[in-house]
Amino acid sequence: MSFLTRLASLLGLSSPAPAVAPPGAALAATVTVPASLGFVPVAIHFDLFNILVGHGGPATADEISAICNARIQARAENEPELSTRLASDTLYIMAGLGLVERVGEDRFTANAITNHMVAMPSAQHGALHFTTEGLMAGAFLIKKLQDTRFAYPFAEADGPLQYAYRLMGQSELAEQHTYSIMETQGRMDSFNHFMVGKFLKFGTFPERVKSMGYDLDSALAGGTATNTSTGSATMVDIGGGRGELLLEVQAAYPHLGAEGLIVQEFNADIDSIPGVRLMKWNYKEEAEQPVRGACVYALQHILHNLPDLDAVALLQKISRAMAPV
Repeated sequence: MSFLTRLASLLGLSSPAPAVAPPGAALAATVTVPASLGFVPVAIHFDLFNILVGHGGPATADEISAICNARIQARAENEPELSTRLASDTLYIMAGLGLVERVGEDRFTANAITNHMVAMPSAQHGALHFTTEGLMAGAFLIKKLQDTRFAYPFAEADGPLQYAYRLMGQSELAEQHTYSIMETQGRMDSFNHFMVGKFLKFGTFPERVKSMGYDLDSALAGGTATNTSTGSATMVDIGGGRGELLLEVQAAYPHLGAEGLIVQEFNADIDSIPGVRLMKWNYKEEAEQPVRGACVYALQHILHNLPDLDAVALLQKISRAMAPV
């Protein structure tokens, strides 16, 4: 089952299961997708999904490019405009990916996935991330492996993405961590927006935790945090971005004040988070977790991006912080 099919199924958007495709057709449908995915950033750059939804019905590529260019001209920032040919090819490919609907030779309309991406903007930012950094890294994976005699796993900040920049002569970027590269390129704000809602949400954080059988009420009831430099803390979200998880906790538990809800970030693009407390903590460079004895330490935003040994080191720091003081 493809990613788009799985996503549609999760959102309740899928139709009855079609007959199983012949193996060759299934193979072709899978391996030909990456080239098409390269057009997703084009669609997002020119805001084609939002324009199509806002149009409200079938539209030609010429109509869509005209709307797009009118907005570009109104901004008066000397931005390049969208040609009808590029709009046509991009919309055609988006239809092939299932992200919009093609209803005629040159007529396109929004479908359920288009509407979802517009209603949940973080989904577009996520699509941009995986079809920019992710797609580029994937394209250079085999080259990196071949040129290093298939040395694996990769060292930190020395993966396929860095190798791509090295081969392109951008040695400064080739020495940086992926997130540092994104920050240099002005991409971190988009990534932070992706982390707010990701591709979809199944309820709020408290609802998800309780649905899995955890007693969040009791867990949040006995904070004794110390060494936070000011006050105590009930819950700490490590790598929590713009604080959306803790804001959901605060909405469910309005008696919890901002001082007791701490987002720990090391991100130059985030300097304040209304409603919760922001603390700078570089979990890799700094020796210990500065907040000891909090009721809950949340790690859902961070562990999946860490090498195994870094994840273990972080968990050890959290374990020591959770120990009785």
